Amino acid sequence: MERKHVYRLMLGIVLILAFFYTLGLFGIVPFRVSYYITLFMLVLFVILRIEYHSRN
Repeated sequence: MERKHVYRLMLGIVLILAFFYTLGLFGIVPFRVSYYITLFMLVLFVILRIEYHSRN
C-alpha cells in the first residue's frame, strides 16, 4: 500500500479514537478507554517520528 493511503487510513483511525477519548473525558465511556487511547497515540507518535528520521 502506498504511504499516502496508509496515512489516510491512520487519520481515520485517529479521528475515531479522538472521538472516544472525548467521550471518556465527559464520562460517557470509562476513563480507562481514554487512558489506553492516549498510550496508543503516544506509541504511534514515537513510531512515526522514528520512521520519519530514518528516511531522512
